[in-house]
Amino acid sequence: MEINRSEAVRRLSNNEANRITRESICTALLELMNTKSFDAISISELVRRAGVSRQSFYRNYRGKEEVVMEIEDTLLEELEESMSDPAYQNDPKLWLIEFFSRIRANEALVTLLQKADLVHALFARIPFLVEDRMNLHTPRLHYDIIGKLGALKAILLEWFNTGMKESEEEMADLCLTYMPEQSLQQ
Repeated sequence: MEINRSEAVRRLSNNEANRITRESICTALLELMNTKSFDAISISELVRRAGVSRQSFYRNYRGKEEVVMEIEDTLLEELEESMSDPAYQNDPKLWLIEFFSRIRANEALVTLLQKADLVHALFARIPFLVEDRMNLHTPRLHYDIIGKLGALKAILLEWFNTGMKESEEEMADLCLTYMPEQSLQQ
């Protein structure tokens, strides 16, 4: 006896079903963004492509923008996870190489976000990720770090926009000249 997808999902726990629904919606949005502009994608088209109901969509998201935020969050979590790796604790260059490698590995995703004019939101959040990792709490250091990390964001965006021609090592060396001395160390 063959079980249809919705019946199989009902048998799962609510958490697991919500996770599958969210993944389906994220995947469907990315697929649709490959073929049309973000603004032209309707919720009806999105839920049809994801194989979920409108009710399921709105139980999980308020709109398409929240789906994009979740996709960005997944990439940012991956970057944050790499920052916690003990191998990078005292070697900012090694982490920067890893960082640029992960951006390159996610080029297709970042390109879709850029095509939808949503990449600036992702790149704007990266400096705060790095600042949080530095765990520094004085206002003077905060503004110093934000300024320097703003330069890093601009460098990252330019590297991406010009086709990522430079190697990850070259980019790490360049970025180290802008990094606060306390970078990536506890």
